[in-house]
Amino acid sequence: MSEQSAKPSRASESASKSSRPYTDILQLNQELVQSLQGLVDEHEARKKEVDELRFAHDQAQAEIARLQEELRHANQRDSERHEQLRQLEQERVDQLGAMSAHLDALRAAVDRYLQQGRKAA
Repeated sequence: MSEQSAKPSRASESASKSSRPYTDILQLNQELVQSLQGLVDEHEARKKEVDELRFAHDQAQAEIARLQEELRHANQRDSERHEQLRQLEQERVDQLGAMSAHLDALRAAVDRYLQQGRKAA
């Protein structure tokens, strides 16, 4: 019987305390929901930042690849131009050698002509 008498007192005790804790619990629940919503919003914002960073990263990677290809072409053109310049320089050296030989031949002819003139005089 003592158990039965204890139960009603707990029920009345529970009923008198229940109005305040429920409002506190509701308030805490609302605060928790607001905190969770804030975290969800922050998470969504971070996800958006990550997506933007991935997009920017992909664009940067594409730009790097484009620049590397452009550099490869520029190096190839530079190599080709260097070879052209080397060939032109060799042609000029060959031309100068031919002109020098021609001038030497002219000089020898002039010397022979002058020597013949001296012998004749």
